[in-house]
Amino acid sequence: MTVNSIAFFCWLFLFVFYEKSWIYKTLFSLVMVGLALTYAFFISLALTGDSQGSFDSIANLKLLFEDDLAVLAGWIHYLVFDLFVGMWICRDSIQRNIGKWWILPCLIFTFMLGPVGLLLYFIIRVGKSGQYLQDPFSTSGIF
Repeated sequence: MTVNSIAFFCWLFLFVFYEKSWIYKTLFSLVMVGLALTYAFFISLALTGDSQGSFDSIANLKLLFEDDLAVLAGWIHYLVFDLFVGMWICRDSIQRNIGKWWILPCLIFTFMLGPVGLLLYFIIRVGKSGQYLQDPFSTSGIF
C-alpha cells in the first residue's frame, strides 16, 4: 500500500533529521496535507457510497468499516495523527534536551501503537523533568 510506504519513510526521515527544521516543514506542509486530502477523498467516497454504517454507535461503526474505502480512510487517519504526534515528540524532546536514543522507542511505539508511544514519551519526560504535572507546550516543564 502506497500510504504505508509514505508513512514508513516519513518516520524514518523524522528520526534521522529530527533536529532539522526543514523536516517539520516538509512533513507538515506537504506530506500531511497530501495524506489529509487523500483521507478526505476516501472518507467522502465511503460515506456517500453503499455503506450502511455511521459513527453514532459501535454497531454502526462496524458496519461502516465493512467498506474497504472506509477502512483505508481510517488507516490514513491513524497515519496522519500518529505522525503529527511523532513530530511533536521530536520537537519537544529537542526543547527539553532529551536525546535521540531516548525518543527512538517512543517513535517506534507511536508509529505502531499510537498512544502507547505517547505514554512512553510522557514517562520519559516526567522522569527527565522530575515533575508529574506537565504542560505540553511549555519549555519549563511545569504547569
